[in-house]
Amino acid sequence: MTERTSGNLLTGHRIRAALGITYVAGETEDATFEALELLRDAESSVVLSCDTDWTLKVNEGNWPELPAWCWPAESWAFRKIEEIGNPGIDVITSTSSLLDSTGENFGILLEFSTAWVTVSSGESITLEIKHKSSHY
Repeated sequence: MTERTSGNLLTGHRIRAALGITYVAGETEDATFEALELLRDAESSVVLSCDTDWTLKVNEGNWPELPAWCWPAESWAFRKIEEIGNPGIDVITSTSSLLDSTGENFGILLEFSTAWVTVSSGESITLEIKHKSSHY
């Protein structure tokens, strides 16, 4: 996987699916996400994950592929994020980096035609989907 520091590699891309990456060894079904893999067209993907300082890491890879740090592979699993990749939440129209008080990138706001998706790093990846209202 190739590491990137900017979410700009996502703008304009169609996301056909999103997979949360979870550590499953000894965990329950409610396990938190350690990373989020966005599957783009042409069998490429972008993995958003937490760095050791809790900043957001953005890596490009091949669809779907566990990051090298997911070892042993049998202790990790993909969990599909049902809404992302559906009509209206499939083409990223813009991205904005989320910065903390020291200017470090801790997340990204992805804008789709019908929703905003916020991905933030910390102890684990948090994901929030806010649907745009058709009434202002």
